[in-house]
Amino acid sequence: MKEAPPAAPQKELTYVYSAGEKLKLSLPCARQNFFPRQNLFAGPFVGEFGYELMQWQGFVRARRAIYKEVHVLTYPGRDYLYEGCHVHYHDIDLRSAGYWYGRFGPAEMQKMADVKAAEIGLKNYDVFNPSLLCTRYHKILFWQQKFRLMEEPPLSAKPYDALFHFRSVQKEGPDHVKNYSQEMADELVQRCIDKGLSVACYGHPSYAYCPKGCTDLRNADLKQSVAAISSARIAVGEASGGMHVANACGKPTIIWGDGQWRIDPAFRWNPFRVPIYVVTIETWRPTPEEVCAFILQSLEDLRKRTDNFTKPCYTVPAKPIGNF
Repeated sequence: MKEAPPAAPQKELTYVYSAGEKLKLSLPCARQNFFPRQNLFAGPFVGEFGYELMQWQGFVRARRAIYKEVHVLTYPGRDYLYEGCHVHYHDIDLRSAGYWYGRFGPAEMQKMADVKAAEIGLKNYDVFNPSLLCTRYHKILFWQQKFRLMEEPPLSAKPYDALFHFRSVQKEGPDHVKNYSQEMADELVQRCIDKGLSVACYGHPSYAYCPKGCTDLRNADLKQSVAAISSARIAVGEASGGMHVANACGKPTIIWGDGQWRIDPAFRWNPFRVPIYVVTIETWRPTPEEVCAFILQSLEDLRKRTDNFTKPCYTVPAKPIGNF
């Protein structure tokens, strides 16, 4: 995978593995593959939502059938990703957790897992945490992914034309610049309404903004966010975790970002191969007028692709994306 340019998140905000650590981590990978214990403790996951959704949870899902019990340690509200597992929550603040898989190293994650396992009385267990995915070669050689198309009954009989995810997270580091300004979001929603589009917004209420006049479907429970996504024709927002979850639901997206390297993961992390429309790769702040016009254009293209929105625009089964 091509390395990100210098504009990527600062190294101190994500754990950097030494060559020795990478080699050493191959040992638990091999042992868990060939000599798995009775139970699995998966976690903690302490990084970005997009990496949990499109990387780590897929590997956890593929491991479930091997073990008698699977316990997962993650952020609150993520239970929906782990059906058939016992889900527990940590208290790591998403705003300070760092980027990618987070700023915690393998020793810290192992300690957190062991403390929680002792608390719940878990015995004879393997610990599968993101450190075992520290390189693409670990992912390819030792692990497989399994995805399910996430769908829930729509929240309304008539689908919304556009479902917005306006990222609003003040994280440590540089990526708070990804947030679309509230003033621009307000204007974009009003322009869409003036064009006769029905609009709503989704996401975690602590990390996503809802403009005035936009139906508020935000929810801390991921299952309810999936229901919101299932209630719309297309999802719209900055290239971020909110757009990844829409693609995992088989829903087309309209995205933007400030460089091709920001956009590329959306196409690589697209297991159901849904259409992705890109407004611009020049800025996190495309004008509301430009985005509104692009939404109308994209909806018309999508109408043609899906025979007036009567056919799905995703492809199953999911394709492997673990090597990215």
